[in-house]
Amino acid sequence: MPAFPQDSFEHPVTGSILDAFEEAWDGLGRPGTWWTGAQRLAIVEASRLAMTAGPRPIGEAVPSLCDLDRSDGPGISDLTLEVVRRVAAESGRIEATWAEEAIDLMGPGRYVELVALVVLTVPIDMFCELLGRPRQTLPAVVAGEAAGGVPEGVAAGGAYVPWLVNGWKGPNVARALSYVPADNDRRLAMVSSMYDGSEFFEMVWSHRSLSRPQIELLAARTSALNECFY
Repeated sequence: MPAFPQDSFEHPVTGSILDAFEEAWDGLGRPGTWWTGAQRLAIVEASRLAMTAGPRPIGEAVPSLCDLDRSDGPGISDLTLEVVRRVAAESGRIEATWAEEAIDLMGPGRYVELVALVVLTVPIDMFCELLGRPRQTLPAVVAGEAAGGVPEGVAAGGAYVPWLVNGWKGPNVARALSYVPADNDRRLAMVSSMYDGSEFFEMVWSHRSLSRPQIELLAARTSALNECFY
């Protein structure tokens, strides 16, 4: 049974969007590259709690990352929980020094996969809520160990984390999470279904009811409200 049947929404939803949602959701509880299925779902649950709580008030004490427990075992550590909170609910406050410390303590693979899980689930949750649908329950855990492994062709670039550098064509935001290819592929499928379709490099879009300038205006305004540095 699909997680996102068409009739569970109050308004019609394009099939490509639902297909991308299904693919993203199916992968949440499966072992990833750097986290187990159980850990991946724990990260998503922590992200949802952070989004509900919202950002901490300016001036509230924020724990130092190096002082937090970082022993990710069957579950996730205090360090991971703090990084999830910053990424999910306080992304506008992420600075290079903070990111460098988080990546150094966690390792680039775990950090990138954590970001990918937040990026995959927050838009789906918001989409459901805006269309009058409850958040989808999380899938079951699929047993197994994280696969590990660094993809070929990644190196330091213009982002906080390593990404694909050789022969890359396209916007940098599309390769930002290329350190974890499986999750990045799911993310790009969702972006294509909800944004550019297969026509990113075309100046005139015909696959949406809105024109490309209208879509880009909405995208730019959303990025500004979210304090997206990209």
